[in-house]
Amino acid sequence: MTVPASPLHSAGHHRQRRAVRAVFPLAAVFLGLLPLLIAEIVCRTAGWGILPASTDPFVGFAATTPLFELDPDRQVMQISAARQKFFRRAEFPVSKQAGEFRIFVFGGSTVQGRPYSVETSFPTFLAALLDTVQPERTWQVVNCGGVSYASYRLLPIMQECLNYQPDLMILCTGQNEFLEDTSWPGRKQLAPVLQPVLDVAAKLQCVRGLMHLLHATPNENHQQSSRPVLPAEVLTRLDQSNGLARFVRDDQQSANVVRHFKQNLLRGTRLCQAQNVPLLLIRPPVNLRDCPPFKSEPATEASPQRKQSIVELLKQARELAVASLPAAINRAAEATRAEPRFALSWYELGQLQFLSHDYSAANQSFQRAVDEDLCPLRITSSLVHALQSHARVSGTPLLDAHALFTAESPGNILGDNLMVDHVHPSFRGHEKIAILLLQWMLQNNFASATTETSSDELSEVCRQIVIELPDSYFLRGQRTLESLRLWAAGRALEPILVTP
Repeated sequence: MTVPASPLHSAGHHRQRRAVRAVFPLAAVFLGLLPLLIAEIVCRTAGWGILPASTDPFVGFAATTPLFELDPDRQVMQISAARQKFFRRAEFPVSKQAGEFRIFVFGGSTVQGRPYSVETSFPTFLAALLDTVQPERTWQVVNCGGVSYASYRLLPIMQECLNYQPDLMILCTGQNEFLEDTSWPGRKQLAPVLQPVLDVAAKLQCVRGLMHLLHATPNENHQQSSRPVLPAEVLTRLDQSNGLARFVRDDQQSANVVRHFKQNLLRGTRLCQAQNVPLLLIRPPVNLRDCPPFKSEPATEASPQRKQSIVELLKQARELAVASLPAAINRAAEATRAEPRFALSWYELGQLQFLSHDYSAANQSFQRAVDEDLCPLRITSSLVHALQSHARVSGTPLLDAHALFTAESPGNILGDNLMVDHVHPSFRGHEKIAILLLQWMLQNNFASATTETSSDELSEVCRQIVIELPDSYFLRGQRTLESLRLWAAGRALEPILVTP
């Protein structure tokens, strides 16, 4: 006689069968990916498919020349006269002295010290501070800040300077990534859904190794010939006629700029690691509170009437602010809801929120204004996240100059209190970055304070440098600042009417 299965036994059997059926698809996926996994392990073990740090898969240059050259006496390396349109004079001895510590600082005009010059830049202040706290040691701090230089133009210079026996490399970058036209037509033709797949594939060494055999990198796979070849020196869109008109909304291009930036950070880190030279990253400061966006447009091609309606809402918000700040905020918020991609609406909303002491909301609105600016002359949130992520994953130290300035700003929102324009710190701002760098070097045993110096005394060292400069230095700086304002407004070709 057959004994019927109990309900509990039958239910357990059904669960077992369902579990087995669920495992089959997973097993099939695993077996399908197994050859790829084996190939990746083999490539990583053998070191195949590693993209050379010296290779830029995104852009090429019509020509490259060294930044430094020997002086006529062959005793000093100096920035060549041909490069001094974008760089300022800097030099260091060919022969490195015993105990000498060499620091090369790379970046754009912020590093150079614009709108003034290297005399009041944080690399110069850092050198003076090091001489103050440890005077018995020889310090060389070389300013390699190039006006309008983005990360991809700094990489060849970093590679060159690794030949000059550096003890520390400092990279402060991210403000100039959108200045030049680095559009990739081939990349724009990709369906957006395919781009994440391509990004994942590009990280696999077995895929990179295969592409190398086919004489192409993963990033060049779709259309290698579309890689732009940039001129030997910077030619920004704002340096040309109708500069602002050359900036248009292109979210795919913006995403490509972020990918390129990530690749440059990785390449720079690998270059330094290969030579066992420490690298320090700096997040540059951005003027959020006192710098409106440079170009605002609706997300889609809208009629002039639609744009005018948004401007009218903002005008009403300004008028309401006198009698009722909450009503003004509501009107500005209405403009952001009507057209979320219109950068000026976010800036105006941020100003009203700041006046109402809602600093958290104001900070978010100001940052959104930066991110929606069609002429992004300030580092965007996406680039900041890329910088922070790279530092975290690679273990590269990162100093946050923006956070440093923010902590001393009204409402914890950076404005003109430490900045002279959209991206350039004031003398006091450069002083604070230099002191932050000194503290980091002391904490990480790159320097040793043999002379007790208070914070006030360190500040006085920097300020004494400024005091001793001639009046003509400040007059030239004011003239350059006026020129920068015209340039940022797309009017670089207009004559400067301010006389020193």
